[in-house]
Formats: sequence, C-alpha cells, structure tokens
Amino acid sequence: MTAPPFLNLSPGEDRIGRACAWIEHEGRVLMSARDAWGWTLPGGGIHPGETPQQAAVREAWEECRAHCEVIGEAVRLSEGADCYPMRLLGLESSPEGRPVLWVRPESVWWACDPQLCQVLAAQGRSIPSPAFRAGLQTVRRITFQTQAAFRRSSRMTA
Repeated sequence: MTAPPFLNLSPGEDRIGRACAWIEHEGRVLMSARDAWGWTLPGGGIHPGETPQQAAVREAWEECRAHCEVIGEAVRLSEGADCYPMRLLGLESSPEGRPVLWVRPESVWWACDPQLCQVLAAQGRSIPSPAFRAGLQTVRRITFQTQAAFRRSSRMTA
C-alpha cells in the first residue's frame, strides 16, 4: 500500500514549462516534501497565460503557503525549470498538505541536492566536488527511500 499523493491544486496537461522558487530567509531555504520521498524546491508547471515568475509565486503558495515576491533573475536548472529567487512576505500551512522544511543550503547534506547545488553554483557560492556530490546523492536517495518505506509500513500497521 502506498501513501496517497498530496493534493494537486493545479492539475492539467496544458502546462507550457516549469518554474520553481528559491525562498531564502535568515540563511535557510524553504523546501517542500515530494510525494514519494525527499524534498524539493516548491515549483511546478506554468499555465498558459501565466509568466514563469507568476507560476513560481503561485507554486510557492500552493505547496508551502509561502507568500513571496520575485527579487531577481532565474537560474535555469538542468531539469528545465526556471528557479526564481524570492523574498518571503508571509507563511501559513500548505493548502496541498505538504510538509515543509527550512534547510541550510550550504551544509554538505543539502549542498549536494541537485537543485540546491545548481542555484548555489549560479550564485557563486561554495559547493562540494562532483565526486563527493555523486556519492552523497546515492546516500541521500537510499536514506529517503528507507524513510518512505518506514512511513508506509507504519501506516499499514496502524
């Protein structure tokens, strides 16, 4: 038995691209839970008639209930999403029901996250070597998969 996915407030196949939010506040970056495992920057599809900046702001609100404004130019991530730096204006609980987590992006565990690493590098900030990142990404994947399996087994026995 698998956990039900989080509520998706913007379903549809009409998306014209992807955008995400880099919300840094007091030295930490806001991450949202993925359905299956791990954490990700809040983001998702750009709807027709919506700018990438508007999509990033909307996704930050939908996934993290973070009220934000774009404060700079996007970083293009290898997955194709444009990631916009944002200023946090306010925070509530997530309407999609996602857990959120504030992380220190330059800690080794988080600096090896593919999304965070790309934004840190674009900002000229320190990142671990490619070999170190590859090794730690394997450990991170196993850790997140183990946590997801534990959560599933806990729900099945409850």
